[in-house]
Amino acid sequence: EPSTSAFPSSTPSSEPSLLPSAFPSSTCEGKIDDMEGKVDSIEGKIGDMEEKMTGKIDDMEEKMTGKMNELEAMLNELLAFVMSTPAPTVSTPVPSATPTDPPSICADKTGSWTIGASTSRPWCRVAARQSDTLDFCNRKNLGDDCPVTCGKCS
Repeated sequence: EPSTSAFPSSTPSSEPSLLPSAFPSSTCEGKIDDMEGKVDSIEGKIGDMEEKMTGKIDDMEEKMTGKMNELEAMLNELLAFVMSTPAPTVSTPVPSATPTDPPSICADKTGSWTIGASTSRPWCRVAARQSDTLDFCNRKNLGDDCPVTCGKCS
């Protein structure tokens, strides 16, 4: 029985091939041209989209750079403000001497007190525990409060 397939068989046949009449080459070439045109159109659209995206990315980068510069300026202003604001000072009132208080010529202050903005501590005892007590006394200005510890008594 003769082959009715539109595709040639692997065995030779005495029947003429149906391929040329089923798929005229001019139709195929036309479809290929149409597809190439569509591919070109798609590539053009992709190129346009890439161009738009690049522009948007550039705009976003510019905006982000501006925002970062604004933040940096605000941080610098805040830092300048913090650095220019003096630290609060806490002073411990010194009790006034009363006629019943015995004169103390050379004695360390007892109890705890603050120096500048530091924590309240028993500074004479802290000074006595230092490896270089005299240097610590000088740095913390403890000579009047801790004369015994700081070697100010004669």
